[in-house]
Amino acid sequence: MQDTQSSTNIHPSNFSSLKIAGFGACMITGYPHEGGGLFEVACTSVEKSLSRSVEWKLFGFGGFPAPRAEKYFKSRVSTFNPNYVVIQFGSTDATRPIRARHRSSTAPIPSERPPVRPPTAFTIARWHIQSLVGFLWKTDPVTSLASYVTAIEHMVNESILAGITPVVLSPFIFGSRHSLKNAADYTKALHDLTLRHRIIFIDCIQQLSKHSKSKILLKDGVHLSRLGHHLIGEAIGQAIVADIGSLNRLAEIPETKSVCARA
Repeated sequence: MQDTQSSTNIHPSNFSSLKIAGFGACMITGYPHEGGGLFEVACTSVEKSLSRSVEWKLFGFGGFPAPRAEKYFKSRVSTFNPNYVVIQFGSTDATRPIRARHRSSTAPIPSERPPVRPPTAFTIARWHIQSLVGFLWKTDPVTSLASYVTAIEHMVNESILAGITPVVLSPFIFGSRHSLKNAADYTKALHDLTLRHRIIFIDCIQQLSKHSKSKILLKDGVHLSRLGHHLIGEAIGQAIVADIGSLNRLAEIPETKSVCARA
């Protein structure tokens, strides 16, 4: 599902340059792949669809949960002053780890990228085992649902106040069904934000569920494959293009005419 209610208050044809910002955790940068990440795919898709150049800038916070990254949102994004900002958090937040981590969940990702390996039958079986253990141990997510939604809503509010259209991504799919259930709960809560705010919302779980997990995820059951990045990037690009199209159509309606009457 893509809710495409826009908060942009400037006619797209008046943009001296269309500017899109990306603000998110490691996967918005394409991690652990070299190039071709979801944000890059999205901006390229917009350029191709509109036949115009897009100025884009990426602010990545690898390993940061939403509440910590939110503190940097206004200072980073406002300096770029984009027309749209893609907000991507949730894979760290919604994770329900079944063992202590060797490093803080808020620590930056390593400078060296790990090998990009697809899942095998053994690793998929391990996802199921980890899920079962998580359900039995009733492990908690890295970020509570309330804290996650509050952080995302703060970023949405900052965007709208600045006249920027927020494009909010839900958490992605997990190999573990335990974490995936949590991601689904977070997605529903984000969808509820569309009832209170004019935003573009991308249900990433719905987009990724069109393919098997073995094609969407890497071996760790958390990071997306290149196909996963491409699917989400194209969904973002199409949503932005549709939003710009709707703004153009609204701008063509004379303000002095009554187009329709509502009971």
